[in-house]
Formats: sequence, structure tokens, C-alpha cells
Amino acid sequence: MNIICLNGEFIELEEAHISPTDAGFMHGHGVFETMRAEEGILLHAADHFARLARGARVLEIPFHFAPEELLALCQQVLDANGLEEARLRLTLTAGPLRGQPIASREGEPTLAITATALDDSLDDTRDRGWRAVTVPIPRNHRSPLATIKSTNYLDSILAKRMARQAGFDEAILLNTAGLLAEGSMTNLFVVRGERVLTPPISDGALPGIQRSRIAGLAGACGFDFAEESLTADALVSADEAFLTNAVIEIMPLVAIGQHEINDGQPGEATEALYTAHRYDIEGLLDQSRH
Repeated sequence: MNIICLNGEFIELEEAHISPTDAGFMHGHGVFETMRAEEGILLHAADHFARLARGARVLEIPFHFAPEELLALCQQVLDANGLEEARLRLTLTAGPLRGQPIASREGEPTLAITATALDDSLDDTRDRGWRAVTVPIPRNHRSPLATIKSTNYLDSILAKRMARQAGFDEAILLNTAGLLAEGSMTNLFVVRGERVLTPPISDGALPGIQRSRIAGLAGACGFDFAEESLTADALVSADEAFLTNAVIEIMPLVAIGQHEINDGQPGEATEALYTAHRYDIEGLLDQSRH
């Protein structure tokens, strides 16, 4: 059974249909959020909903969903599929074009919510870390799409495919000025001594939900945190590196191309940050249990 929510209606995935003129299908005119659920509880839901609303404003997609309404719909999707440990996605498009070449600001948006079981191999993967490679697909840091999770996602998909075909787990994208931006589906961090560094949003990094929490985690672990423009050489000279997103949480980056970082092993700083992160999550889950 795979139940989704499409425009407020709960139906089997195979029965779900959108208009062939939907702006998301026609032009990639949409935004999305991917969230992690544990024990049937959506983590940092309010932050994800706020970013979804901001992305909708940038793309001029009508947004009339209250956070409480979105949370209830998401929870019903989890419950309908019997999922507690899950990857949940909200997709919001500008809706049917209604005979116009571009979506009207007054049009009715399309909202789809889907959920799948969380990949239970992530912990094993985290023990070995990911290996990444830089790819010749630039992140246009001047584009308004660089700061939102747009469904116009082909640059990232092509970059990820290129990395996978070369035998790597993730692709690292440089911006059009040749500076590090982010991974194809992750934010990027470098550890130098007692400093944790990440490319600024202005260099093409998505304002990730997990990314925004690293500053606090770094401080709690005794590290200095800073946003700083970085060249690709910063990865080669890094003591450690790691990647983040809402689903993988914090993933050690142990190699860039053929160069191993920290002798190809997850580092102590990365492990400390992950431990602090999981402590916070357990606190959130414990509050929800009671």
C-alpha cells in the first residue's frame, strides 16, 4: 500500500493524476521539501514549512497553507502508510496553466505529499563515509533558484548521476566563479583545526535545514563556526569534511576524487557533531513521547 495526499485527498499512488498542463510538469515551476520522520514524528517540520512558503513566494506560487494544516496532512500520510521511520516529501507546484504560457498568480496550486520508508542502511554508510568528486556542472549562484528547493532540479540530478557513474557517492558543485557551492543534494562543510567552515548562501549554497543547525552544534562541541568562500583546494587541505541534509543528517566526507580526507576515515569532529545532533533529536522525540 502506498497512500499519498494530492490536493487534500488521500488516494493510492497508482490512482493519482495531475493535469498535463500543470506548471510543475510543463516548466518545473514548483518547490519541494524533503523531511525525516522518526517514531512517526516529523523532525523540524516548522522550519521545512517556512522554507516551502519562502520558496513559493520567490516563484509567485499561491500559498495558503497554515503550518498546522500541513503538519496534519503529513501526519495522515505517515499513518495511512504505517510508517514511523520515513522520508516524506511535499511538492508544491503553480498548478494548471489554464491556457496561459506561464502560471497565473491567482491559479490554484497543486500539493502532493508522499512518504517512503527511511533507508535503514544509512548508519552503515555513515560508518564508512561518502566519497565525492567535483563535476563540471556549475551552480549558478546568481540565480534566484539557488536559494530555494525548486523542482527545476536537473543540474543536481545530472551532477549526481555523473558522480555515481564514476563510482562516487556524491557530486560537489562549484559556482560560476569557481568557488565551492554545495553537493548535488547536500550542504558541504570543511573542518580545519578548531574551525568548522561552510560556503555562504551567496556562493550558491542552499539554506539547508540541517545546515542551519550546524552553527549551534559546532559551538556546543567547542568549535568556531564560520561561513567562508572556499576554493576546491579547501577540500584537499581539510582535516575533515562532511555533508548534511535533512535525511542523511550528518555524513562524513572521506575522499574528494582520488584524494583521501583524514586518511579516508570519518573524523572525530564530525563524529562529535553527529553525536550532539542525535542528542538534540532524542530530546525532541522524548518531548513528543510525553
